[in-house]
Amino acid sequence: AAQKKSKKAKRREKEDAAEREEKIAAEKARQKERDERRGIQQNSTAGDGATTSISNNTNQVSNAGDTKACNTCGGSFAPHEYRSHFRSDWHRYNVKLKMKGCATVSEKEFLLCDSDAFF
Repeated sequence: AAQKKSKKAKRREKEDAAEREEKIAAEKARQKERDERRGIQQNSTAGDGATTSISNNTNQVSNAGDTKACNTCGGSFAPHEYRSHFRSDWHRYNVKLKMKGCATVSEKEFLLCDSDAFF
């Protein structure tokens, strides 16, 4: 036979559920805002030649056989950049996001954000 829950336990469950729902709603709002900023960024740089050259350079680096990838950030780096990447604010911020269970951000998106809000 299942034990009956006390009023205090029921109230605590309701409060926890409400708190979870608030966190989920806040995260969805944050992701929606982030996606909107990404859309604005992609639209503003769509006709820019600099964006194309950056992506071409990234492809050249990833095609080289001596690159190393960061599993947290998803970037590929030359051996001399690899160790310094782990010390970067971008990598540290992505590690914190990953620990919270949130999606990581790209380097371009990281540069758009306010640095005071990260740490």
